Amino acid sequence: MLAFLLTIFFSVVLVIGFVVLSGYFWHWYYYAPTCQDETYYFTTKDGWRLAAHHYRPSGEPSGLPVILCHGLSSNRYAFDLPGAPSLARFLKSKGRDVWSVELRGSGMSDRSRLLFSDVPYNWEFEEHLLEDAPAVIDFVLSRTGASKAHWVGHSMGGMLILAHLSRNPHAAISSAVTVGSPVNFLNMRTRQIGFLLKITPLFDWLPISPLPFFGRLMIPVVHRMPKPLLGIFNLPNIAPDIARKTVVLCAELITSNRIWLTFGRYIDTGAFAPENSRPYLDGLAEANASILFIGGSKDAMAPDCVDPDICTPENAAGPRKTLIAGTESGFMCDYGHMDLLVGNASETEIFPTILAWLLENDPQ
Repeated sequence: MLAFLLTIFFSVVLVIGFVVLSGYFWHWYYYAPTCQDETYYFTTKDGWRLAAHHYRPSGEPSGLPVILCHGLSSNRYAFDLPGAPSLARFLKSKGRDVWSVELRGSGMSDRSRLLFSDVPYNWEFEEHLLEDAPAVIDFVLSRTGASKAHWVGHSMGGMLILAHLSRNPHAAISSAVTVGSPVNFLNMRTRQIGFLLKITPLFDWLPISPLPFFGRLMIPVVHRMPKPLLGIFNLPNIAPDIARKTVVLCAELITSNRIWLTFGRYIDTGAFAPENSRPYLDGLAEANASILFIGGSKDAMAPDCVDPDICTPENAAGPRKTLIAGTESGFMCDYGHMDLLVGNASETEIFPTILAWLLENDPQ
């Protein structure tokens, strides 16, 4: 009996060790630096140190500074993936002053480690909203001397600015662009997501989410899977090597389990809202900022990027526009979640659309 139990124990240890080592191996294999001109650090009111990666404008500077904010468990690579289309470098080449920020727990900001971590694992969306977003805006405005900024957010990064504008309708944001950012969670329950929701009680026993580690195991075949890793991209619209780099570099291995559980609650209830409180976007119609909502026609991670009641209400204080990137709308291809930023045609179709919105909402 003892021999059997020891066999089980060491088998589990070996499997866990293999999964962990695989995650770190692929990061080492694909690692390459991003192309920012310099990196600055600043501190939130609750003591977290965040990183802001500055891309100085090429040639004559143009318009207001642009804040780029990544999504859940992501980082700066979402906007500057080596060998892929880069929104940060594209905007820089057009004379924009670009600031790609990393929220707590991501990239070069304070983040947890697998062992002997000196920061906690337990932040969630509320901390990003109440602490990180105001600190980011204040830092960029103080560094640039501008009175307002533009905010371009992918996935959760777009949700974050929408929630901030909903609570602060007169915030110093001239315009916001959301890219693949759900405004509700009513239609997100796929078969894979349903399975994950069933096992969420197991996550309460774990200090970190195991999902990014298991995702790394799919790297050799990720470009061949019919619905890769819960549908984070539309395969015909992304090169195989870029698909693998996206999974490895754009996603953090170690992140808060609490925020994953929070998003699980959003999906389970269908509501983007704190527990026992009103939805985050209830006050969005009162926001003065101009808002462009961009969604992918094949985005399984954010099927509800556009909701007329939220995105284009008749009583909106500021201009609103929605765009679904797909062949039915005249695009060359149907876009998924991450290929809105790193897809084959992102630089010719998505990026110019974002730039045009920024130019339209610069001070005249």
